Amino acid sequence: MFNLDTFLPYRLSVLSQAISGLIANEYENKFGLTINQWRCLVIIHTHQPVTAKNIGSITLLDKMAISRALKALKKRSLIKSSPGSDARSQMLNLTKTGQKIYNEVIPIAQDYESRLLSSLTSSQQYTLEVIIDKLIHEARALTVKK
Repeated sequence: MFNLDTFLPYRLSVLSQAISGLIANEYENKFGLTINQWRCLVIIHTHQPVTAKNIGSITLLDKMAISRALKALKKRSLIKSSPGSDARSQMLNLTKTGQKIYNEVIPIAQDYESRLLSSLTSSQQYTLEVIIDKLIHEARALTVKK
């Protein structure tokens, strides 16, 4: 018999919502950022210059969520765009203000991660990373097969 409480996608979703909810409140209150804006900001910092399409490939967020997040980040002058090699694509980079916000947000994110992982041993943390990497890889492979 099907049991939602043991269904992996459901459990991962609940975990994600619980963690994101905690972090989202702080990002919103301190920086005026939504979770998707924060994710886009971090991806742009890590991969700049990057296109919106690349952000979608990395995060698996839908196009509308990315578009809304990028529009808000541009409006606040946290990111800037320049023409890409393809006329339809824009290359995205952080502005100085965006970099400043990034530098302030990351220690908070790392603190949340550290506090969350403190309930696991080093061995369990490593095992969790390996399992998550495998599941992400498999989920991406299944997405491509559709």
